[in-house]
Amino acid sequence: MFSTRIYIRIILQVILILVVAGAGIAGILSGKAIILGIVALFIALWQVGVLVYYLNVSNRRIQLFLDAIEDNESMLYFPENTGSEEQRRLHAAFNRIHKLMTESKQKEFDRELLQKEYEAYDKLMHVLTHEIMNSIAPIVSLSGTLLSYFQSKGTAKGVDELSDATIRKTIRGLDTIKSQGQSLINFTNSYRQLARLQPPKLKQLSLAHLIRNIEMLFHADLQRLGIELSVHLYREEILIDADEELLSQVLINLLKNAMQALEGQENGCISLEVKQAGRNLIIEVTDNGPGIPHEILDDIFVPFFTTKGSGSGIGLSLSRQIIRMHEGELSVSSQPYTATRFSITLPLSPGNHHA
Repeated sequence: MFSTRIYIRIILQVILILVVAGAGIAGILSGKAIILGIVALFIALWQVGVLVYYLNVSNRRIQLFLDAIEDNESMLYFPENTGSEEQRRLHAAFNRIHKLMTESKQKEFDRELLQKEYEAYDKLMHVLTHEIMNSIAPIVSLSGTLLSYFQSKGTAKGVDELSDATIRKTIRGLDTIKSQGQSLINFTNSYRQLARLQPPKLKQLSLAHLIRNIEMLFHADLQRLGIELSVHLYREEILIDADEELLSQVLINLLKNAMQALEGQENGCISLEVKQAGRNLIIEVTDNGPGIPHEILDDIFVPFFTTKGSGSGIGLSLSRQIIRMHEGELSVSSQPYTATRFSITLPLSPGNHHA
């Protein structure tokens, strides 16, 4: 074992230091070898320095190893072909331990990722089941009621048994069934839109021009609702490689959501800010509305999840999917009546980096 060899080496060096120092002190005290005694003491001090240096080198490597483990550094490697045999063995042991810990962390990460995927799938299935049952259950119930108007003990009623009130109720019931059926069709189309999202057709475009067009598009609605929209661009001309139609869809959806959150609120404000962070572009849409409860922040990107009375619940999920297809990310943070912020992170065009 390399540790035994290190211990033996340290013990032997300590014994050697004691012997040399003892011989030097004996020579000086006897007065027979004062010069040799002094030389022996210097040699002993030199050996102490060598031992301290050896221990410091080992301690530094151990500290480096422990720091790398704490910082989750995956590229750590100790050279196994240089230094003394003890150091090479120590480095090999460090590398084996680090490899085992890295593999263990990767397995743990994979388990957590699988669990999150399962939870997302479970939430999606829950929402799908909820939406479909909400549409079908009233149709089945109402169909049974309407059927009872025209049957008695399994036998069809005659025309003379049907009153005007029954006919009016039947018409209202059929109209309700039609409405519920149409809602179910719309829901299915929303799912189809989410499942068949086409890859973006990237081309270089002016983000500033795109934002100004969207600002003009919402100008009348913002004035009607009494909402102030402020736009802040970190530079006048910002070029980005993106699908203009899909990126417009995301920004329009985020602005619509912000406007709906501020509807009926006094002093409603929306901020659309574009800034640079290294090689990435950050687009932030912020409103001072009631915000999003902390407990559902993780759910708002789940397909078909919605807190609104109307709506398909795919807008944010679709938006995140579009941004991820642009190799970006869409995230949210919320502090009620202070700032609810949706942040889009996108890679900048190569020639558009600005220090």
